[in-house]
Amino acid sequence: MTELVKEIKKKDEQAVKLLYKHYGKKLYGFAIHKWKLTEDEAWELIYKTLYKIIDVIEKYTFESESKFNGFVYQIFINNLRNHYNEQKSKKIETIELHEKMGVRENEKKEDGPDNIYMRCLKKILEQFDDWKRVLLLMKAQNFSYEEISTYVNKPAEQLKVYYMRAKQSLTEKVNDCVDKG
Repeated sequence: MTELVKEIKKKDEQAVKLLYKHYGKKLYGFAIHKWKLTEDEAWELIYKTLYKIIDVIEKYTFESESKFNGFVYQIFINNLRNHYNEQKSKKIETIELHEKMGVRENEKKEDGPDNIYMRCLKKILEQFDDWKRVLLLMKAQNFSYEEISTYVNKPAEQLKVYYMRAKQSLTEKVNDCVDKG
């Protein structure tokens, strides 16, 4: 058994750091270049993979480091496939919802002021701090965290967490607003 596997089986704070150090960049490159994921999607799946490995590693033994590498990539590929299928089903659900509502894809009425989603979105965004609105807008336009940090005066290393929290908060608040009508 390799030293890396022994360290990971301890399941301490160092386990994630070691896995990240050995596999983070490789998995990131694979997700971005081969699967065309966004930066956030890639990192989310990478960390999901790393934590999954730590959770299940006790059940496995590995003859060599190459067998362990194959194990890591197999878990990552499974996560990539699951993500792809989830995205595909979300798109189908959206199309079905639009069809039920009688809205066609190219119809502009959806963007008008009468759309409850747009009204709620505008209302909720007005409540956000300026820097959070800038973060959400720039990330939606695929700016890197380094570029965004110059506009919001926040460290680039922390923007990923701020972005995920802001996005989650926005989604929840818009859904609540729409539910209330």
